[in-house]
Amino acid sequence: MIVNQNAGYLTTDVANAFCSVYDEVVLMYGRYRANERKLNPKVRIQNTIAYNRVNYISRILTWSLCTMHLSFLLLFKYRKYTVLYYTNPPFSYFNALIFSNPFSVVVFDVYPDILNITGIKKHSVVYRIWSHINTRVFARAERVITLSEGMKKTISAYVQPDKIKVVPIWSASQKFKPIDKKDNPFLRERGWQDRFIVLYSGNMGLGHQLEVLIEVAKELSSIPDILFLLIGDGAKRKILEKQAESHHIHNVIFLPYQTSEVLPYSLASADLAVVALEPQATQASVPSKTMNYLAVGAPILGIGNQGSALEELIHQYQVGFYFFGQYPKAMVELILRVHRDREQLAKISSNCLSVAAHFSYHLANEYVFY
Repeated sequence: MIVNQNAGYLTTDVANAFCSVYDEVVLMYGRYRANERKLNPKVRIQNTIAYNRVNYISRILTWSLCTMHLSFLLLFKYRKYTVLYYTNPPFSYFNALIFSNPFSVVVFDVYPDILNITGIKKHSVVYRIWSHINTRVFARAERVITLSEGMKKTISAYVQPDKIKVVPIWSASQKFKPIDKKDNPFLRERGWQDRFIVLYSGNMGLGHQLEVLIEVAKELSSIPDILFLLIGDGAKRKILEKQAESHHIHNVIFLPYQTSEVLPYSLASADLAVVALEPQATQASVPSKTMNYLAVGAPILGIGNQGSALEELIHQYQVGFYFFGQYPKAMVELILRVHRDREQLAKISSNCLSVAAHFSYHLANEYVFY
């Protein structure tokens, strides 16, 4: 039984990998994002409460309801199943304190560490209780799976490092590939074939440090062919729109989430692709968009704190640029430099494609346990 309240392509690939080992695989989710790799027909679906991220109250409520539903199912329906808990909902693996099912935990977001963003500190009661639960549950787990060496280091505060397995993320689609600007219908429809595009695509949540992009766009507003394109939605979108509007910035455009048919083209429009996290969250989460950007050959513009997994990836494979915190002036200088030096960007783009080839959906087989 695989538990992920908000399942997508990564969960699909993992469920399919388990089908090669188990006679029955159940995938429990509240919301499912289909993609080009379909679920194996052997996978049985168990629906649950959908995740609602509108505000903190709705998040906690839907997380809690899903966790309680899971408790009921483990008690009456799936008592003899091996369980793979994802940290969505983040309370899901608390069930391992009650039930004796063999289990593993997939840590995509490290709780309670990520709660620093909301102002909940280490000395708080919530933080201490959650840390204690982690120590107890992770010690009993067959394995703890996470996404990077940086996250492994964070999780090592709760369990011995030799129990933690690092499995990197991979690209969502084999359709993600470089597309020449003149051949890109997303750009042609908008007349943007000659624009230099700094792209952010995805959730504009509270944990994403995006305000700096508006400041950088303001400094570069005198250069007409540089366009800042922000695609998606989230708690920060209205804040960013008001920020751009108050400064009368016209080189920033906001678009809604693109359909799965358009996404390969919108991602491929990027000359620079932004991956941004609040400094407190950088070690606690790795955005899956990173590999999608690499697959289209888009150099990464990373924003985070020092020593993050993203910084390590960028520097190790030379796939982009990395900034610590909000440094608008340094970003302005960087964008101006690569805007003039397209040969440097082309070299980095080639590196991106080489790296992406090593991170395929076959990595899902690393999740399989016997």
